Amino acid sequence: MRSKLFASLAPLLAITAFAVVPAAAQATPHWYKGVTLVGSSPVTVATGGALTINALSATITCKLTDSEEIWNPIGGGAGEDLMTTFTLSGCKNKVASAACPKGALTVKAEALPWRSLLYSTPPPGSVIRDEIMKVRLWVGCAGSAGTVGDEFEGTLTPEVGNGVLNFGGPGGGTLYDSGSNPLTVTGVDKLKASKGKITAKDP
Repeated sequence: MRSKLFASLAPLLAITAFAVVPAAAQATPHWYKGVTLVGSSPVTVATGGALTINALSATITCKLTDSEEIWNPIGGGAGEDLMTTFTLSGCKNKVASAACPKGALTVKAEALPWRSLLYSTPPPGSVIRDEIMKVRLWVGCAGSAGTVGDEFEGTLTPEVGNGVLNFGGPGGGTLYDSGSNPLTVTGVDKLKASKGKITAKDP
C-alpha cells in the first residue's frame, strides 16, 4: 500500500522540485532601505566618500560627492539605479606623471548619467555588485580639460555593502583609454539616506 502511494506521489514531488529549482536560480538582488524593499518609484540617494584612481602611471586621491536614483522594477527584475552626478574634487597626486607635474592631476566625470544594474555572484547572494555601465572619466592637468589629458571608458562593479559601495579588488572593473591603458578605482562610496541604510539583498 505504501509503495503504491509513494509511486503515485513521486511524479508530483518531481514536478514540485523542478518548479522550485529554477525559481532559486533566477533570484535577483533588490535595493532595500533599512529592512524595507524599495519600490518602483526612483528614490534619490546622496553619496560621498574618497576614491583612489590609478592611471597614467600615477596614483590620484580625490574626494567624491555624487547622487543617484535607485529603484526595483515592476515584475521582480534586478534592482536598477542611475548615477546622475559624480564629482571628484581636491584631487592630489604625490608623484609626477607623464602627463602632469606633481599635484596637478585632476579627474572629471563625463557622459552622465550612468546606468547601473545589480547582480550577484555565485552562489546566489554571496556577493552583490552594482554594475555601473559606460563610465567615462577624464584624467589630465587641472585647468586644461580637453588639451592635456586622457579619457577612459568602461564598466565599474563595486560591491554593495551595508550603506556603502566598495570599489576595487578582484571583480571591481577597469576602464581603458583608446590605447588600452587601464584605469582602476579603489575606495568607499557611502550611500546616505534617511530612515535606514541603503543595501542590496537577494529576496
